[in-house]
Amino acid sequence: MDPSEAQTPNGPIAHQGPPAHRQNVVVMRHGDRLDHFEPLWVSTAARPWDPPLLESGLTRAFHTGRKFRNNLGFPIHRVFVSPFLRCVQTAGEVISGLFALADDPNSVTGGSVPIDASKVKVSIEYGICEMLNNEAIQPVSVPRDGDFGFKVSELEGLFPDGTVDRSVEPVYKEVT
Repeated sequence: MDPSEAQTPNGPIAHQGPPAHRQNVVVMRHGDRLDHFEPLWVSTAARPWDPPLLESGLTRAFHTGRKFRNNLGFPIHRVFVSPFLRCVQTAGEVISGLFALADDPNSVTGGSVPIDASKVKVSIEYGICEMLNNEAIQPVSVPRDGDFGFKVSELEGLFPDGTVDRSVEPVYKEVT
């Protein structure tokens, strides 16, 4: 119930102060990652701690964005994403599905789908990485020199044009 519609046994509660501000938060995990389906990939990968998505993961993320567009019930204006490739790929596909200018049923991923970039902004945030949690990312998986090799400018290039907001100050400037 909207707080402005609250009732008592004697009638409506008098509205005091400004209307309540609502904020909706959606938390997602990444899509299907390559190393869970091709375990040998890790042994030859230059960055074994940072697997990409499978094609099916890209497709599912895009279709999740489409479902959000049609069923979520509230707008998404801001996306914060971990700098792991699988997370950036997932977010990019969801954004493409959610903000596509036309709903082409033949599109299975957002690679060439034009979107309305004025409706959403994206920020990469180190502070939501599992590397900050020793139980989520095992020490054997981290780079020996401690350099995860995130190249934020390259990751930002994976998002649809016009969606990245570089004016937001990240909580964590780097992985420590």
